[in-house]
Amino acid sequence: MDSHLLLEIYRKQAKLIYYYLKKNGCSHEDAEDIVHESYTKFIAYSSSVPSDKALSYIFTISMNEFKKLLRKRGKEQSISIDDAHFWNNFANDQDTELSVLTNEMNHEIALVLDRIQEIFKQLLLLKYELELSYKEIALLLGMKEETVRTYLFRARKEFQKKWRELHE
Repeated sequence: MDSHLLLEIYRKQAKLIYYYLKKNGCSHEDAEDIVHESYTKFIAYSSSVPSDKALSYIFTISMNEFKKLLRKRGKEQSISIDDAHFWNNFANDQDTELSVLTNEMNHEIALVLDRIQEIFKQLLLLKYELELSYKEIALLLGMKEETVRTYLFRARKEFQKKWRELHE
């Protein structure tokens, strides 16, 4: 594979995968290691991967490495939703009640996300937490853009259903 293409893919997408891993509860060091390992594995097997599927292949490797790490450590996956914002509110002497309510809401969102299908959780995080477009998500996951739209629609419906169940 062309080294310039590989370097371009790495520059553009390594940070995205890193932030996605961090949002899923991965530590800084582990996220960096997983991204590095994923690209190393991709380089080793790149001759059998079409260029248009490179990003989705690397993303899949990253998710598998993360799951393997969680199994190895006997941990559950936990979603991190803007914890830094919560602590910054305390440091800035803003409305404490609002900060606590925001933290509780984030906790409830994480609970609901844990109760839905893995693909739906991934799609919702990529769309609403990382603010990726349908096209970017399709590229990252190796899906058609219309499939991403359909799955996101289903993911939102499932999230709403689980949210209502939590609050009944």
